[in-house]
Amino acid sequence: MVLRLVIVVLVIGLNCKCIEGQSAISVNFLAIDCGGSLNYVDSNGMNWISDNSTDIDGEVLAVDPPEYIKARANSTSPLSSIRIFPGGYSKHCYLFGPDDYNISKNSAYLIRASFWAGSLFPYSTISQNTISFKLLIYTDEWETVQIDLPQSGREVNKEIYVIAIRNEIEVCLARTSPNNSDTPFISSLILRKLDTALPPVTASKKFTEGRPLMLVKRTNYGVSDEAHPGSADISKSKQRGYMKCMARTGRRPCTNSSMQVGKEGKKQRKGEQK
Repeated sequence: MVLRLVIVVLVIGLNCKCIEGQSAISVNFLAIDCGGSLNYVDSNGMNWISDNSTDIDGEVLAVDPPEYIKARANSTSPLSSIRIFPGGYSKHCYLFGPDDYNISKNSAYLIRASFWAGSLFPYSTISQNTISFKLLIYTDEWETVQIDLPQSGREVNKEIYVIAIRNEIEVCLARTSPNNSDTPFISSLILRKLDTALPPVTASKKFTEGRPLMLVKRTNYGVSDEAHPGSADISKSKQRGYMKCMARTGRRPCTNSSMQVGKEGKKQRKGEQK
């Protein structure tokens, strides 16, 4: 399998509205309900905090959660609301620093962003029945989020493994163009510190010079599909993932093939024998 490179977009001269992470957060785990009004524990035992008490801009909209959420005895979920960013800013960032979350340069983190618009999105879109916007890590393009409307089935999840390039991490939502773009939104954001011995972390340092690794596909052998993806102990669960390197501004392009990482700690690139 040949690695597909992600084209980096450097956002220059754009207004930015940022939110700083809250204090008194678990040292190793942070789960934000974007648009939620309360802190709570969900049916998987995950502690969620609301971004409602911060100075982040945007609008909050209640949405009808997926059917698998409504079927639970405890249906409290970050997929019951969204935060939308219709204002004049070109990008909107969640900023996590050394004081509020103990972010440290060269440490590794899992970041997972989730998106569920439900049956009705309140703003018009460029393409009928499709919404599109960008995710950024710092000023580098992580991925373009594209969702068919009305949304059905399960939420869209985007996951990346990042080695911090300074003592803070920025996760941003950006319009695809400054003047003609769909309105970004987000349902939840998870930030989790990773063990340095975890296969994706060692693979990133060994094969990609510490560049972020984006999840392409994960096969889960030990956790129910109904479990929220943040609830599993990713350092111990039986799973195997396929990841690809993300290019970075000012760095030479990724040249390594995509890699497979699994519980056993094995890493395989194209041309290597199993």
